[in-house]
Amino acid sequence: MSNEHGNLIKSPKQLIIMVFASFFVPLIIILLLMVFVNNGKRTDAAASAEQIIKPVAKLNLQDANTSKNTQESK
Repeated sequence: MSNEHGNLIKSPKQLIIMVFASFFVPLIIILLLMVFVNNGKRTDAAASAEQIIKPVAKLNLQDANTSKNTQESK
């Protein structure tokens, strides 16, 4: 193996370009992902928050004795 290692950045101009690229490239990627996610599902503008955010499951609470009584009476 060689003991010499080469630098990827050889001039101050390349350093400045890499600093700007390391800041702006991730920023652009994040912005494009935000646009992609927001354009995925369009809902009605007049829809209420309850219609947009629906519960995953509904919980039905009953008295345990009433369900036995209704099954026995049938």
